[in-house]
Amino acid sequence: MNKSTFKTIALIGLSVMTVLSSCKEDDDDKVRPLVPPTATHFTDSKVDQLGTIDLGPFVMPTTYDISGSYAPGAYNGQKRRIAQLQEIVDSSRNEPISWDLKAAIANTQLNQFASTAAQGNSNLRTKIDELNFDNGNTSVADLFADLADSLTLSSQANFAVSASNGTAGMITTGSKKRHVSANGLEFAQLLEKGLYGALLYDQMVDDYLRPVQAGAINSSGNNETAVGSDYGSEGTARQHAFDEAFGYLAANSATYPNSSNTSNGDGLFIANYTFDFSDEIETAFGINPSKKLMDAFIFGRSVLKAGQGFGPSNETTNEFYFNAAVSDIKLYTEIGLATAAYGCLNDAISDVTDADKIHHLSEALAFIYALSFNSEGRLSATQAHHVLQAIGWSTNDTSLGGVYNINLWNVTDAQMENAKNLLDQAYPGFGALSL
Repeated sequence: MNKSTFKTIALIGLSVMTVLSSCKEDDDDKVRPLVPPTATHFTDSKVDQLGTIDLGPFVMPTTYDISGSYAPGAYNGQKRRIAQLQEIVDSSRNEPISWDLKAAIANTQLNQFASTAAQGNSNLRTKIDELNFDNGNTSVADLFADLADSLTLSSQANFAVSASNGTAGMITTGSKKRHVSANGLEFAQLLEKGLYGALLYDQMVDDYLRPVQAGAINSSGNNETAVGSDYGSEGTARQHAFDEAFGYLAANSATYPNSSNTSNGDGLFIANYTFDFSDEIETAFGINPSKKLMDAFIFGRSVLKAGQGFGPSNETTNEFYFNAAVSDIKLYTEIGLATAAYGCLNDAISDVTDADKIHHLSEALAFIYALSFNSEGRLSATQAHHVLQAIGWSTNDTSLGGVYNINLWNVTDAQMENAKNLLDQAYPGFGALSL
């Protein structure tokens, strides 16, 4: 068998790490990594620690190639829901909102979406209802539906009103006008970024990457003959579940993260925010989260393809490799959301105007809430609630309903610094970065 050492795709060494902020050329003025090259840190890759990798004759591709090296593969339902979420997000920016956003989340009429990519019988509501930690309780989806409804109705009633403390309406942020509640909550941000957690993040890490799905105890497994007619279009049971997890990342399979360092890494939603702060994390810790995340998806799928057809008794031949890939996927997805939360809190602390502050605070609250949707995350749901409480979230309500307890007009810099300090317990060192 061929033996090859897995090397991270497009790895950028510590010696060429980006400088966070410096207008001087003297090396003494440059930002140094917080973690020396020989030290370990929670951002370190489990895949990188494997050393020599044996995938037999299988040659790992450089992209997530489900039409070539990984074929057959498909994640059409995930693409459709990503397109639906994009239309909902776009529509929430139009004032007054004329579309029934609550109905769009459930796709009740099956013909509500404009783009061909979003049309079909898929919907967001049923996937939110699949949350594994709540045993079928639909309250999370109900609260998001209520939030969407509140946004639509408040927009229609108050789009001509200038918002102020205690008055819902429009508030100007630069060249943009944004709709906020009487308490300064920007419902559109809470809806979008909250669904990053309850929909995308949960489906990726707490659903499709579970042992009974993409993992070793899937009853059909990684055996071509065990999945019947589906194999011809979707691959084995484990491969298909893994592809569906990748679909919720909403990354361009061929180009993410792009090499031009533009403001968009060729991905949407979680993928884009992970990309946005990857340079800062790489400078501090020598790890680029967006690259490591894509590497882990490519490696994990390669492990499954290389192990295909061994039969039920041998399908876990490469499980040690697979588990390392899953660990990396969960870690770097979480880091993407965490750095976005830090970034929004830092922006809100530095903002001069109330308009900017409550915009970034709304985003920060939603990102922190989104982090609670990983039952194995570094930040537990209980810890996430403690962080939210520091900003004013209800002490008695850990659900999305707890956000209505906050008046963003009155949140202080000290409260936000306290929230950052609490986050830093789960992500040590991030609080010191210029995210």
